[in-house]
Amino acid sequence: MERLQEKIRALGEMLESFRKERVHRLLLSLFAVVTLFGTVIYMFERTSPDALINSIWDGIWWGFVTISTTGYGDKYPVTWAGRIVAITTMLTGMILTIVISGTIASILVERKLKEGRGLQKINSKDHIIICGWNENGSALLDGFRIKSEKTRKKTDLVLLNELETEAMNEIQFTYATKFLGIEFIRGNFTHEQVLEKANIKGAKSVVILADESGENTLKNADERVVLAAYTITTLNPGARISVEIQNQQNEQYLKRTNVDSIIVTGEFNSFMLINSSLNPGVPQALKEMMNFSMGKEVTTRDIPANLVGKKFDDLFRFIREKEGAILIGIISESKKLSIDDFLSGDPSSIDEFIKRKFAESEKDFFADTGGQLGVMVNPGWDYVIMENDRALMIGEPRSKS
Repeated sequence: MERLQEKIRALGEMLESFRKERVHRLLLSLFAVVTLFGTVIYMFERTSPDALINSIWDGIWWGFVTISTTGYGDKYPVTWAGRIVAITTMLTGMILTIVISGTIASILVERKLKEGRGLQKINSKDHIIICGWNENGSALLDGFRIKSEKTRKKTDLVLLNELETEAMNEIQFTYATKFLGIEFIRGNFTHEQVLEKANIKGAKSVVILADESGENTLKNADERVVLAAYTITTLNPGARISVEIQNQQNEQYLKRTNVDSIIVTGEFNSFMLINSSLNPGVPQALKEMMNFSMGKEVTTRDIPANLVGKKFDDLFRFIREKEGAILIGIISESKKLSIDDFLSGDPSSIDEFIKRKFAESEKDFFADTGGQLGVMVNPGWDYVIMENDRALMIGEPRSKS
């Protein structure tokens, strides 16, 4: 259904391009020419006893067959006057056909060129936008490729950066697969109009890298990450945002945004080096769990409704028996607030009045509430599973059914 909606949107945009280029006027002109010459040739032919064009509809039929070069031969003029009209019709129709074909072709070529240069607006929905590019970009796309192929679930990525067209075409050729779609928008991802080209309002997730594309450097990368995070939060409050920053001190500037995950470049280096000295094998185990090409990985699962209210121990045994995986923690997502959370439990006229006023305002006053993730590793066997909890586990990714 989503693919059908995407195709309908693309068709709508194409028809809008035809309207702007006045293709409909050219088609109406063609129809008018065919009708005019079809009527004229009938007027000349109707007096001939051998005439094959015996009505205006015959004349219009002959006009379309002639201009389209179909040439059935069932209708043709037999008088000299009719043949002169036929020659005029052929020349006029040929010119109009060339103009219409050229206009349509130029529209299609322009769309294709815009796509190639990263200038065409994205129609995808529930896609993932990757803002910026650096040396980690290739590993990121390789991870998405492996993950999508293992789960056999289609993932749509939109790369938004300032790389040259040739570099982006090479990236698309290298990483795009049946299960991984890659589109490209070229521009500054801190600008609202560029984000709108990437259909930011329809995106489900956004990854913001410390950007080195174009003339950008890591010197001011964190500033651009923070600015983009604020802009994206304003345009799409529901999108999950993950960012990469260079300086841990800049985390404080992201507190008022919808950023779910902040990765500081190199923040795990000391942890890995210390454990390699004191606890040999720990770094290797962590690297294996973070490698998508290995059989097991850290992943999440929805918790069955019948286990809500049960203890962590019950969920641990369930996952171990059903999936052969190991439960290591819980991811809890805070619930979005609503006006009902602030009203009394008993309905009253005042409550109804307040609800009505909130509805009339057409604003979501609670857009910034909820959606915050809390991670609890090994919360204890007696931890009670809540409604918004998800299981954090080591196991195999689930394939699409």
